[in-house]
Amino acid sequence: MGQGLFAALALTMTLLILFVTPALTAGAISGEHEQLTYDLLVATPLPPGRILSGKLVAALWYVLLLLFAAVPLGSVILLFGGLAPHDLLRALALLLLTALAAGMLGLLCSALSRRTLRATILAYLLIMLVIMGAYFVAMLRASTAQPGPPITSHALAASPLSAMTSVVLRGAQPAGDQPVVNAPSMTVDSNLLMNMPPFSTLTYGLVDYNKPIGPTVLPVYRYAYVGYALFSIVCYWLAGHLVLPRRRWRLGWHDLRMALLLLGVAALGAWYLDLWAAPVGVG
Repeated sequence: MGQGLFAALALTMTLLILFVTPALTAGAISGEHEQLTYDLLVATPLPPGRILSGKLVAALWYVLLLLFAAVPLGSVILLFGGLAPHDLLRALALLLLTALAAGMLGLLCSALSRRTLRATILAYLLIMLVIMGAYFVAMLRASTAQPGPPITSHALAASPLSAMTSVVLRGAQPAGDQPVVNAPSMTVDSNLLMNMPPFSTLTYGLVDYNKPIGPTVLPVYRYAYVGYALFSIVCYWLAGHLVLPRRRWRLGWHDLRMALLLLGVAALGAWYLDLWAAPVGVG
């Protein structure tokens, strides 16, 4: 019961973030063009980074309220058993990074377009393209593989739904990298919700059948942590140039700082991924 409620809450919050966040940030810059206040905005002494960060914080404040309003529900789910507090922390961290990535994508689309409607449509199209592209890559790899155990793909980390599903299934494992129960269906017997469509289709490719200890859930959420952070930095970098009214692509000290930040986060992410993946049995 606890695992089923946790899956319902986590996947529902993921869908809400994916649908709500781009709509909140897609009109941040394009709305200034429509209201004819863009010239006044860029005439202020604020640098583009400060403008973007202010717009992002103002838009994501409602999303943060939505996330933290669901924390008491997660505490109630713990009473039913079947999961640990660190499973809720994993899901909350993934939700925060998903909101940040979706918000930065909306800001980038808003800086690209002068109309809020176009920016919103573009943001949703890109999100759908990323989600469907991740599943297409996984299916293509599985269809071209030799006969034998199913082939997993880390490309599923690009889809927030798959990344959250890996958190849910990870919490359903007995401990760390122990074999998952009922591996042929890539779900857990006690988790009734994950055995029902459409949630059962989200588990495609999340079980590694080639582990010596048996079928094991592939923790793609760890790669999603790093990937979403890098994606947010790149979107922030590009949007900072697009906000400028002229000489948009002239390099400066801001670009050097962003490049160092990007390299630092990438190096830290690679170090953490190696640290997580090296020892067998670490959850």
